[in-house]
Amino acid sequence: MEKAKKAWKFFSWANLWTIALTCILNAGIWAAFHGFPLIGLPEAEEVEKVTIVSNGTQEKTVTDEETVCLLVKAAHLLNYRLWGEEEGEPVITVTYQLKNGERIRLKANRAAVWWKDKPHALKEPDVFINVVQGLVF
Repeated sequence: MEKAKKAWKFFSWANLWTIALTCILNAGIWAAFHGFPLIGLPEAEEVEKVTIVSNGTQEKTVTDEETVCLLVKAAHLLNYRLWGEEEGEPVITVTYQLKNGERIRLKANRAAVWWKDKPHALKEPDVFINVVQGLVF
């Protein structure tokens, strides 16, 4: 019983606040360099098929499991920055048809992404468009 009390001897609120402040600071620095990821994107196992519409004219539906997995991973590349400029109109629309019947849609152009009908400035422009077009078209 005495050894358990000694373990708590080094605990102090000052140490706890230092650790919490360090974690918050690290998260802020990471977000500044990498951007904020989109929350609520599907996992590859949940997606049945993906429909991509490019420039409002070209439409392609992908059901191949490997390509669907790559398209889901491509959406996880979308990190946005706060207070950025969302410019232009979407040039590509990606619709994820889930196995439970739900549809998740995101739209993007070279500099912005529209997620849940809200525009966000991309941290790394062009990456998502280039990856999707390279995989599908």
